[in-house]
Amino acid sequence: MTAGRRRDPVAAGLGALLLGLLAVPWVYATLFNALFSFPSPFAAVVTPLLLVATLDLGLEAFARLHGFERLRRIGAMISVGVLLSSLWVLSRFTLMTQSERLGLLATVWLGASLLWLVVSLALGAVGPEALLYSRLTSPARRRAGLAIALLLFGVLSALSLYFLAAPAGFIGGPPSPIPIG
Repeated sequence: MTAGRRRDPVAAGLGALLLGLLAVPWVYATLFNALFSFPSPFAAVVTPLLLVATLDLGLEAFARLHGFERLRRIGAMISVGVLLSSLWVLSRFTLMTQSERLGLLATVWLGASLLWLVVSLALGAVGPEALLYSRLTSPARRRAGLAIALLLFGVLSALSLYFLAAPAGFIGGPPSPIPIG
């Protein structure tokens, strides 16, 4: 980060959300051991695909690559597809209901995004924040970026709060009004 340039909160927020989403499948795979809940051939196929997709999107986020624009965009779209589909499958590692899975996803995404915001305070404008800073030049783009960042943070916070505050229910039935234990 140069001394003359200010930090852009819109670029920082959007960059943190992007990197938070990039980290979510790895949180599921490492912290929650979601890969071990599936048969071993699944882990042998998904792990390399997830690694290549993460590296591709990480290079797009942190490097200022030039050339092969069309090929890089196709690769990024394929990587996003691999990342989101593996996340969709990895989120089924427990017997949670659909709303609980969505709440856990929102909690992990919000936590990873906030962690990246804290790390980026020490590092400065790096990664997607630095790339987004040059793209958010007009006031209309800045307002749209701010609206997207605030909307995503708000939705993720609400889902996470609902997930953390609501009692867990049994599969196939309503939540128990009497706490267990």
